[in-house]
Amino acid sequence: MPQITFDYLITPYITKDKLDAIYYPIVSIRLSNNFKIYSRTIDCLVDSGSDFNLFPASIAKHLGIVIGKGEKIIHTGIGNTSLIAYKHPATLYLEGYKFKTFVHFSYDHKIPILGRDGFFKHFKKVSFNEKDLRVE
Repeated sequence: MPQITFDYLITPYITKDKLDAIYYPIVSIRLSNNFKIYSRTIDCLVDSGSDFNLFPASIAKHLGIVIGKGEKIIHTGIGNTSLIAYKHPATLYLEGYKFKTFVHFSYDHKIPILGRDGFFKHFKKVSFNEKDLRVE
């Protein structure tokens, strides 16, 4: 697979007294399951600290996935917080390429995340270029 590069996405936020911005490594993907494709592109955070792909349950519903039928997984995160997710097979499409993977869907999670086991392992190398604000 040739190198694919995405520019980081700027996201504004307000501190106590000023407007500031932070840049995130975001990639746009398409997702399908059982020959049904999600109708829109999904902007996902590429997260080297995440073990798995973790998506909001609303995306699974649009694909006709019965969330509770998947394998129940408990995710533990920052501050030892936890949430319940359900693992389902899916096909991920990125810049004309596709690969089979697994996605964990949760009712308690809002930001689509691409993690190491479900995303990174499909590439020879994933790198974050913080100076140029790109993920490659």
